[in-house]
Amino acid sequence: MKADHTGLASPALSGDDLMAAIPSLKERTAVDVFAFCNVPSSYLTMDHLVRLKSYIKQLEEQGYAGVVITHGTDTMEETAYFLDLTLQSSIPVVLTGAQRNPSLVSSDGPANLLDSILVAADDRAHEMGVLIVFASEIVAAREATKFHRTRVDTFKSLEFGPLGAVNNDRVIWYRKPQRESRYIVGKADKRVDIVSCYIGADSAMILSSLERGAEGIVIEALGAGHVTPAMLQGIKSALEKGVPVVLTSRVPVGRLLTDTYGYEGGEKHLRSLGVILGEDLSAWKARIKLIVLLSAGLSPAQIRREFEHRLYG
Repeated sequence: MKADHTGLASPALSGDDLMAAIPSLKERTAVDVFAFCNVPSSYLTMDHLVRLKSYIKQLEEQGYAGVVITHGTDTMEETAYFLDLTLQSSIPVVLTGAQRNPSLVSSDGPANLLDSILVAADDRAHEMGVLIVFASEIVAAREATKFHRTRVDTFKSLEFGPLGAVNNDRVIWYRKPQRESRYIVGKADKRVDIVSCYIGADSAMILSSLERGAEGIVIEALGAGHVTPAMLQGIKSALEKGVPVVLTSRVPVGRLLTDTYGYEGGEKHLRSLGVILGEDLSAWKARIKLIVLLSAGLSPAQIRREFEHRLYG
């Protein structure tokens, strides 16, 4: 993006424009530029992500050694996690972007793009899954979250820290992430809605989602996995219809409890009803995973196992 005559930023720059800002790269790495789409990341749909996955696979088959995707920061973590779950690829895939567009002072785009290309060209990067590179830090797609609305170091792994860093044009690795299973999906066209819990929340949003054909529900619960009593009717209705319900939390770090609280709407009660615990995933990442699992044809029992087996046995 860059500002136009109104002073407001909108999609305007091509990939060649972005590359022109880092001329020193020509001496180090051969880069070809391709245009997939040029829209704000808030415009993306699941169809875009499926097509992007196929596009990356085609590039790998053509012999490319790595792929860097420039992407708006609003939904970057969702795209990265979808690709991490579905790409059957042996080449590095890195996403990056900018918090400050080129019309602003000290745009971070060129440095992020240079770092990302260096990471994608690194010999160990293919072992790390899909990555986000931002502000010289390398973050795993599953762990990455946009934690600040405007700061240039916005993407963090809040609990585990970065996988590595780019320092003095060198890629330095700290650790290797635990990888998830990969799933084969043709389309990712299953409707999954997110419903948040808060003081006074009831079942209206859940029931509305079911009426509109939701095939999965993600609950963004309170604390370590609790909802209001008024939400239970909707949760039970979804489960009775065979619609999987996945529990997450609006608290950004940590895992859900399993057997601590005994009241109705507590985590033990919800699990006894058939609610699936969403590990340490955010609601929006749990939604991506649930869409992928439903699109792969998994049953509710299989979906539960894919969400819970690593942390709950």
